Amino acid sequence: MRSLVIEDEPQIGAYVSRLLGQLHGIVDLVGSIADARQALDNFKYDLAIVDRMLPDGDALQVVTALSQSQERPAIIMLTSKDAKEDVVDGLNAGADDYLGKPFEPQELIARVRAVLRRPRLLAPAVLSLGNVELHLGSNEAVVADTKILLRRREALILAALLMRRDRVITRAALIEEIYGFDDEIESNTLEAQVSRLRKKLTALGGDVEIRSMRGIGYILRLATSR
Repeated sequence: MRSLVIEDEPQIGAYVSRLLGQLHGIVDLVGSIADARQALDNFKYDLAIVDRMLPDGDALQVVTALSQSQERPAIIMLTSKDAKEDVVDGLNAGADDYLGKPFEPQELIARVRAVLRRPRLLAPAVLSLGNVELHLGSNEAVVADTKILLRRREALILAALLMRRDRVITRAALIEEIYGFDDEIESNTLEAQVSRLRKKLTALGGDVEIRSMRGIGYILRLATSR
């Protein structure tokens, strides 16, 4: 899952981003309408958390554009403009929910889960193949009945591969899923992380294999299905 937070207050933006990170996935944070449009031009999002009053205008225009897009994300407006008429304007613009500031973190998470449940965008709590299970949100994996806590990037890689089991995921698609757009990625970073994950699964007796498709990407399959 990939989320976009449109919030010009750095502390609030960072806090909301951390909360969304608990749902397992990538969170991109921008502070203006212009930056939001650039992000939306480059990535597909499952969820957008939108503040209204930004330095370059009212983000209702972004909400309207998102709600009319072919692959619309779930949209929650999170703003101090919470008068009754403001809420009506936000919902009429296409927002799925509207939450005023200040807010309780548990309520935001509950609302996020609710709006994602409508189009069924939330991933299942557990992904598995063979004797390998990944528990989303905690980054905990179970390999041949042994529990292991993976690094965040390793868990994201494993989740992407498990969701496409027996299908090739390109290197570019995998990078898009596990890194934010402002992350600095060295040329061999992904390969090193995949290699580390592969060694952990093998060491614990996992009956799956991560195969590198040279020049293309990766595929996860049962080791016995070669």
